[in-house]
Amino acid sequence: MMHTGHKQQRGVSLSGLIFWCVLLGALAMLGMRLFPLYNEKMKVDFALEKVAKDASSSGQSKYELVKAIMKQFEVSDVDRWSTVDFTKLLHVEKKKNSDARIMSLDYEIRNPICCNLDIILNYHNAHELSAGPVE
Repeated sequence: MMHTGHKQQRGVSLSGLIFWCVLLGALAMLGMRLFPLYNEKMKVDFALEKVAKDASSSGQSKYELVKAIMKQFEVSDVDRWSTVDFTKLLHVEKKKNSDARIMSLDYEIRNPICCNLDIILNYHNAHELSAGPVE
């Protein structure tokens, strides 16, 4: 005797497979575009934190701070800026009502995803330093 009922099928249809492949591909592309920005941000954070910690005890000038940060960038392979460009971005200011100084870095990076669509990273980081020269 032969069974004539419909057997329930399992699996993914071709259109479902294509949909999931396109979705996963788009997410992978987005991740590949975002990871370098995130990685560079973490390297810049580390360099600023390390230099700020070292500079807090020595009272370095802005030029010495830039030089130390650029050394950290060489070690961690951050090559976005020249020393002259980075000097323009780094600000060292005296903290109000205190002898301490504030070292801050602000910049914006645009990274294309595709066509006219860009990812924009707005970066701001500030560290307190001990008293020293303000330039």
